[in-house]
Amino acid sequence: MSLNTYFTEGLSYENYIEYTEDALEAEIEIDDPQELVQYYAINLQRMRRIHKTFKFSNAQKKRIEAIENNFKILIITEGWCGDASQIVPIVERLAEALKVECKFVLRDQHMDLMENYKTNNTISIPIIVGVDQEGEELFRFGPRPARGMEILTKFKENPDRYSKEEFHEDLQRYYNENKGEDTVNELLDLIDESK
Repeated sequence: MSLNTYFTEGLSYENYIEYTEDALEAEIEIDDPQELVQYYAINLQRMRRIHKTFKFSNAQKKRIEAIENNFKILIITEGWCGDASQIVPIVERLAEALKVECKFVLRDQHMDLMENYKTNNTISIPIIVGVDQEGEELFRFGPRPARGMEILTKFKENPDRYSKEEFHEDLQRYYNENKGEDTVNELLDLIDESK
């Protein structure tokens, strides 16, 4: 399966933010039947803040400088997704630093694509895919860094003793304290391994 078609149809980061803003307005206009307004609103705020304030460590900068930028990045996402709001702006900043093209496709409009990118038989997002010039997958990452997946596993294994609220609090705390470091390091490892 060539990913170039999805890449060609994909949105730029700016267009993805605009799409999310439009989706928020549309939900408000129809009285929010899916109860997504709160998610769109906080995620837009979070994405803007993270994109503006995120900084690479010196070690990450050195790794980035050493990478050949002969690939592009495709992100499967949605504006209502909390994990995406934490990860997507960091991946966009990484793509900028690597000088590689990055495009965004919406999961709910591309369920055919998601069939190939399930995590434990779920359609969890975001999924970040490194794509070569022929449209073949080089690497994939997502839907969250390894530590985030460990927190999710803890919840799924014992939801009676580790509540959904505790899971969300711990995941949010992890994202806030980690500040994207794991996301960048895990992606850089995947890029290095794909060469």
